[in-house]
Amino acid sequence: MASSTLLGAAVAGLVSTVFMTLFEFPFWKKWGMNGVAEWQTNWVIISKLTGGTSNRIQEPRISWTISLHLWHGTAAGIVFGLLPVLMLLPAGNFSVLLDAVIYSVALWIIFMVAPRRAFESAGGRRISVRSLSVALASHFVYGILLGLLVPLA
Repeated sequence: MASSTLLGAAVAGLVSTVFMTLFEFPFWKKWGMNGVAEWQTNWVIISKLTGGTSNRIQEPRISWTISLHLWHGTAAGIVFGLLPVLMLLPAGNFSVLLDAVIYSVALWIIFMVAPRRAFESAGGRRISVRSLSVALASHFVYGILLGLLVPLA
């Protein structure tokens, strides 16, 4: 893959994550950190990386949480741009948009649903079905935008 295409995939991932974050923001304003599952998990990751405990941090640094969220989205955009396997799937040539939405749902399952209990245990807070639903909806936003932007890269 050419470096310009790789850069384009990174930009597509970043822009998609910005819109995903904007979608999540009203839920955070309404329900706090417990309203957005990605932000909860990023909060746990940040607390572990900085040597703190998420139980001790009463007010997580939202700027750090969002920064990590943007980094993850950018990295996921690069990975999506590098996945030649998508072209080998029977429906791989059907639609980059469909591939991106399926990819984003797979990310939700792999990084939100599957490790849910581990993040709950490490963070000392429950990740609600409501916040997982917000996460799924925001992953649809991410996937749709990624699918629209990557072909332009």
